[in-house]
Amino acid sequence: MTYVSNDVSMQTTSAIFSLTMGIKIRKSAVFYRLKTSKEWLRWMSKELCEKESISMPKPEFLEDKNVILVDANDEAVCGSKKSNYSIHYAFDLFQFTSREIELTPTKQGEKLSRYRVLPNDIFIADRSYCTMTGIEHVLSGQGDFILRFRANAFNLYNENGDKIDLLSHMRYLNEYESADIRCFYKLASHELRPIRIVAMKKDKVAMEEAKRKMLRNSTRKQRNPAKDATMEINVYIVLITSLDYTNAQILELYRAPWQIEQVFYRLKSLYQYDDISCKTTETAQTWFYA
Repeated sequence: MTYVSNDVSMQTTSAIFSLTMGIKIRKSAVFYRLKTSKEWLRWMSKELCEKESISMPKPEFLEDKNVILVDANDEAVCGSKKSNYSIHYAFDLFQFTSREIELTPTKQGEKLSRYRVLPNDIFIADRSYCTMTGIEHVLSGQGDFILRFRANAFNLYNENGDKIDLLSHMRYLNEYESADIRCFYKLASHELRPIRIVAMKKDKVAMEEAKRKMLRNSTRKQRNPAKDATMEINVYIVLITSLDYTNAQILELYRAPWQIEQVFYRLKSLYQYDDISCKTTETAQTWFYA
């Protein structure tokens, strides 16, 4: 705690102990203690988050469901010119508390399989979490999900096992009109699993902004321009879900993830979690939980 709260080096931490408490401890011993206290600090931070929860009113249609928002944010350690670790966050919307917090190297990526799933959980996440592995993980834990569908994430099929063109089921929509598309995805074993697509056409302003964003990203990241089909699907909000709520309820729930952006904002502004002075994954994780 001395190392974290005073923004000092391990050498200075060692000197503080010697001058104030008469305790002789080398900076290498400070480093060792930082590494080995990660799980203890993680446990404390999790318990504190749960204890200090602020419940929010829940819509009646959710009944006993837990709505879990998941997201990740990339950051850099001291002296690095690129992002080299990610904070992964699972946030219980209506209990307004942290379900899980984890710091990992960026190479590990964003995936639903890193989170524990409880019965009656509804996981809500953006398109980077839209994978068959993640979907199967949630379903195996008796949970449900609402995910932003990622174009080309996997193929969709009809009940006969024939591929379907998702766009052909949406082109008739007017602004703010929604469609309910029942289809299947196929496992490696060739078993068809039922899935539901809820799509809504954006308004003209949102459509133009989506196109500008895609063009800007391809230019900035020196990628090939997006394909026509990819550009077209961004005219719609396309969600993939295991739930049987109405289209309006599914779309209403998907508006909730902005809350987790507020969580990241608070962590940065109040706790400066991104201002890490450490240079290794182990000590960065310890610093964050402390």
